[in-house]
Amino acid sequence: MSAPQVIRETVPTALTRPCLPRQRRPLKATRDIVNRLTYTEGALATCAAQVDGVRAWNERRK
Repeated sequence: MSAPQVIRETVPTALTRPCLPRQRRPLKATRDIVNRLTYTEGALATCAAQVDGVRAWNERRK
């Protein structure tokens, strides 16, 4: 009989990508604020999707 093998599962790579960096350009006009808010909303949505994906992956492992 062979020795038991340990298989370590890891979180899928797509769910561990770094979140987008902060934007630090100066705000000089209303369009700059709108662009930053659009960027920030997109970055938050991406990170939230990653966290939700990790949670779902964890649930499937139970």
